[in-house]
Amino acid sequence: MEQDERRSRPDLCGIERTTHWAGVLLCYAHAVAMLLTAAVAFIEPAAAWWSVAWVAAWVLTGVLLIVWALLRAGQKRRLRRTGRPCGPCEPGDPGDPRDPGDPCGSPAEGAEGYGRAA
Repeated sequence: MEQDERRSRPDLCGIERTTHWAGVLLCYAHAVAMLLTAAVAFIEPAAAWWSVAWVAAWVLTGVLLIVWALLRAGQKRRLRRTGRPCGPCEPGDPGDPRDPGDPCGSPAEGAEGYGRAA
């Protein structure tokens, strides 16, 4: 699916790569926060630093969620403007990234694929 497609497209443009890694970090931060919450519920650790780690994990999750949402909005705005995601293009293609005036391609006449679920 989308994750397999990412592996097959190593030359993503900057905002796509950044959005992808922000999403990965968000998933891991959320997993750590949930594990710490489960540990608090079942183990009830007495260490003084434990509550700080628990709060920090949830704060990091919230910050990464906001960062990912802003990056994703920018990525969708670029997709809506150009009609195609940044990625590999053939020479002479209307969306050729080697065009110095438009590094991500020119607007497409009909963006058929936009709006469809992956």
